[in-house]
Amino acid sequence: MGEMEERVIAAEAGKRGVTVSDGKRLSRRSMLAVMGMTSVGLLSASLLNRTSTAEGAGSVTAAVYGPGSPDCAGDCVAPVAIGELRTFASADEGCLYYVTDRGREGMFYYDPTDATTADNNGTVFVASSGARFKRIIGESVDVKWFGAIGDGFNHPLSGTFATLAAARAVYPHAKALTDETDWCAIQAAIEAVKSGTTGTTVVWIPSGTYIVNQAIRAEVDNIVLQGTGASVISLETDYIALLVNKTTPPSATLEPVRNVVVRDLAFQAIKGFGPNNAGIVALNYCVDVLVDNVRVIGDSAQLTARQRITNGIATSQGTNGVIRNCVVDGVSKPGYYVANGTHDLRVEGCEARNVSGHLGAQPGMGVSGADRIQFVHCNSHHNQGAGLQISTDGYPAPAGTPATNVQVIGGQFHNNQGHGILTGTNVAGQYPRHFQIIGADTSNNKLHGVNITGGHQVTVANHTSKENGSGGILIDNGAGLVTTVDVIDPNVYNNAQLLTIGGIVIRGASRVTVQGGRVFDNQATKTQDYGIEFFPHAGGVKPSDIRIVDVQSFGNKLSNYAVGVVEGVNVEATSGYYRIQDTGAPEGVLSAPPGSEYTDTASGIKYLKQSGTGNTGWKQVSLL
Repeated sequence: MGEMEERVIAAEAGKRGVTVSDGKRLSRRSMLAVMGMTSVGLLSASLLNRTSTAEGAGSVTAAVYGPGSPDCAGDCVAPVAIGELRTFASADEGCLYYVTDRGREGMFYYDPTDATTADNNGTVFVASSGARFKRIIGESVDVKWFGAIGDGFNHPLSGTFATLAAARAVYPHAKALTDETDWCAIQAAIEAVKSGTTGTTVVWIPSGTYIVNQAIRAEVDNIVLQGTGASVISLETDYIALLVNKTTPPSATLEPVRNVVVRDLAFQAIKGFGPNNAGIVALNYCVDVLVDNVRVIGDSAQLTARQRITNGIATSQGTNGVIRNCVVDGVSKPGYYVANGTHDLRVEGCEARNVSGHLGAQPGMGVSGADRIQFVHCNSHHNQGAGLQISTDGYPAPAGTPATNVQVIGGQFHNNQGHGILTGTNVAGQYPRHFQIIGADTSNNKLHGVNITGGHQVTVANHTSKENGSGGILIDNGAGLVTTVDVIDPNVYNNAQLLTIGGIVIRGASRVTVQGGRVFDNQATKTQDYGIEFFPHAGGVKPSDIRIVDVQSFGNKLSNYAVGVVEGVNVEATSGYYRIQDTGAPEGVLSAPPGSEYTDTASGIKYLKQSGTGNTGWKQVSLL
């Protein structure tokens, strides 16, 4: 190699900022590491081809140094196996060592100043002489450097090590000889990053299927678990696949882990394995987390048969950040479970499907006991329960913690066996607060499109709800937990496919506004009985403080407004205000609070409700 080539390599190394495993910048002669795999391969072949067939010609060491003891008088690159490296009696500071073991290739250098760093089986190897050989690391730490295989088959430690003590000499975190080598290697790569000696926090997981039987613990600030999209973590135990839950024993106090990134990975539990009451991916107290393009695939039939209660991605206890472009398929509890203590979390462009479990009515997505949560342009479908459930967490008992300040922006919640979106509570007297459903679509669900059974300060705006088995939007105060609901510019049509009911149904609720929008049925065989329909709740309490303003209601099967007598029961609102347009005169037909306005679209005549809440007391307005 000439002086010019060395200058080019040195300049390139400076631009790339290549570091060695203890964070030091390379010397000039060590800049050879930036030549890349092709150049290194050619150089290694050249070195081997120069060797005579004399004594030692079959040895890699002999190929580099010639017969006798290795002696590098100047710059050199020595191809070597890991086993050989660990047996070196001496090493040369001026030489680079290229490890040739398949999947673990890479350049190492000898660090004569270090006599303490432990062998970690990936970025640091310790020879029998005590010499430390350290890997030259670029942008990431590869799990295959530590022995990960990724071929989709089981490789327990017992296949390599006779005793647990021997296994722990290589993988200190190993718990039993039944542990999978893939899990041990992935965790070893994380521990190497955690040590702070790698110069990077990116753990690279190449394409392949990696078998794990213990939780991968990514409890390192700024760590990035980076796959390829075809990198699969296959769970073969009833436990969590990826866990962040940092404590410092003996304390059990949860500690924050900051800026964790999980990207382009798949986690699968297709053999019915899964944790109980936890997520396959469980993130606790992750500050500014990013989960991007991650798939979690389960087998709900097998999970149900084994009665495993398993989420896909679960967050809690201080986690915030972004989950985006993810898919959860076939778990037995909410695919995305945003649980108690989660805050300021955005779930964007995510899909949940085929969630089903032995507990019944499991939603695709769920949020409870969390604050300031956004679901943006998500798709939740073909789930056993609702597409999305907003509710109250039972912790701390007995009061529980409601979901608050939840926004659902866009997205589709369709073809679920339950409701499209359900809000409610499992804690007596408790309810979610301050949530908005804006521009979403709830369609073709077996029950209601949107069912609000618990909630204060609720907004449903620019929402489409169509062709659901029951109503389009149900505001149900049956438990006395619903008040102050605004439905703005809805597009509700062709509902009640399985149950006789109206498009928008208000049951015993108070302070409800329906303003603008359309409620209609345009099918050849109509199913939506009423446009807007009132019911009292079970205690006989009628709706109160109801405002219906400029809603287009037309084409419904029986009546556009069932706001007075329904099936012989007087259900008119006790207070409020309507501004309604429909055909025919309202007197004796339409119940409304005093002060309401009505326009007969056939004649153009306007009416004003002067007295009572029933269907009488309407007076024609005289126009001067």
